[in-house]
Amino acid sequence: MEITEEKINEIRRSVNIVDIISEYIPLEQKGRNYFAVCPFHDDHNPSMSISPEKQIYTCFVCGAHGNVFNFLMDYENISFIEALKLIANKVGIYLDIGNRFGKRITKNENMYEIYDIANKYYQNNLHTKDGIEALKYLKNRGFTDDIIKTFGVGVSGRNQLTKILKAKKYSDDILLKSGISSGSNELYDTFTNRIMFPLCDLDGKVVGFSGRIYNTEDSSKYVNSKESEIFKKGNLLYNYHRAKEECRKKKFVIIVEGFMDVIALYMVGIYNVVASMGTAITKEQAKLLKRLSTNVILCFDGDGAGNKATLACAKELQDVGITPKVVRLPDNLDPDEFIKKYGVEEFNNYLTNYKSLLDYKLEELKKNTNFSNSEDVSKYLKSAIQELYQITDPIVKEIAIKKLSDDTGISASTINGMLKNNNKVINIEKKQIVKLNKYEKSERELIFYMIRYPEVIRIYENNKCYLPTQKFRYLANEIVHYYDKHNNLLVADFLSYLSDKEELLEAFNIIDVMNLSENYTHEQIMDYINELNEYSINEQIKKLMNEFKKETDSIKKIEIAKEIQELKVRV
Repeated sequence: MEITEEKINEIRRSVNIVDIISEYIPLEQKGRNYFAVCPFHDDHNPSMSISPEKQIYTCFVCGAHGNVFNFLMDYENISFIEALKLIANKVGIYLDIGNRFGKRITKNENMYEIYDIANKYYQNNLHTKDGIEALKYLKNRGFTDDIIKTFGVGVSGRNQLTKILKAKKYSDDILLKSGISSGSNELYDTFTNRIMFPLCDLDGKVVGFSGRIYNTEDSSKYVNSKESEIFKKGNLLYNYHRAKEECRKKKFVIIVEGFMDVIALYMVGIYNVVASMGTAITKEQAKLLKRLSTNVILCFDGDGAGNKATLACAKELQDVGITPKVVRLPDNLDPDEFIKKYGVEEFNNYLTNYKSLLDYKLEELKKNTNFSNSEDVSKYLKSAIQELYQITDPIVKEIAIKKLSDDTGISASTINGMLKNNNKVINIEKKQIVKLNKYEKSERELIFYMIRYPEVIRIYENNKCYLPTQKFRYLANEIVHYYDKHNNLLVADFLSYLSDKEELLEAFNIIDVMNLSENYTHEQIMDYINELNEYSINEQIKKLMNEFKKETDSIKKIEIAKEIQELKVRV
């Protein structure tokens, strides 16, 4: 049974957002709204407003915004469906999870079946005569039977899997698409004589494999499944489905580079750990990490590549609002090697004595600086200032300035002056970046009033103007569609409707928190529409001008020129 919008709205309306948020953070009533210190950024003054009337919350500093489900998703680092279930359980509403959130697309069912069969085949092989050497290798690496079972470790055989799958009537085409088989005229197993580690999606369903050599020489230590319709490395984290509960209990997540590091930590009882599957962290993976915890520790290999991966991952995390902590292991060791050499107690000491991202970056800058060279010192200070301006905590900033002063011999007052000048430049640049032209301003303000007034939706529908920005154009269309279907637009319900439309949700949040008067005039709305129509006409003129330049037929050129002239009269 599918969960309907009506059911979602029933669950949301069964609670008061004020009551739910007050279970997590203290609230103070001021007038019609409630206020709280925002839990989603380093807040010291109450900057989050909760509206009982609209059933939404808004932080006026970091931009956090949404309904009760959004709050739970961000605070508990859970998915929409998990937030929905949490509220439903709280109020005793029965929830039958249907196919709206996460049912597999039918065309991919065969792919999942193939990977499930392959996974069972590989695991079974490990306990046959074909797996004797592989099992011995794993035992020598410290793998226990429990670890082998937990991670579904197996071994590929001698080109039998393809035959088994073909006997089950899977087509050559689907076997090739899955990556389990390779070849052209005669298919064969992609993986042979390798220890097999299943790679899972967010729900724990096998979608790929990584095969490791163990008893042969090969230029490729690991061979991974090719990407497919169900396997996109940049959208997944290794061990995510196992780690999520432990991350919530421990209130932090460790990210390492490879799955062997994950398994090494599991062997010593550290379960709140995931890996990036050997690739640079993507924006999607950064968002997944944020769902696990906003307290992230980066523990990549101790070599130069690990340093680059640390900085790259930190940047992606900062882009989604997380400032990670950093653990750097000595002697160029990865976590697996470190634990084998020094033990789990010493590893836990490193976890406890992590470095802040700022300290880590400043240390890296310092390593590459010749303090006897004035140009090097200047370069070091300028780079350090770039990092410092992002720090909002005045104590952390003062300590860092003192360290910089001690390292360079430059007075703290001079460094403070550099920091203030740098902030001025950055603020100017920020203002230039966010400056909107009159058409962008009109589309945003028009949608702001569409969200609040049904009559503005009707004016927009009747005048069919063209919005210049795609995400806002799509958002306006969704608003019209939603209103036509429900004959109302409650912001809190509309946010639930957008829960699986991430880009539109972001666009909505940008507009809904704009600092505009809640009141409007008909003339004001028509001004927006006229300006947007002007934009549309100007775009048509530009297109025709390009066609005019390229056209070689004189008669057609005259026709285009006439069209351009007619449009210019309308502007």
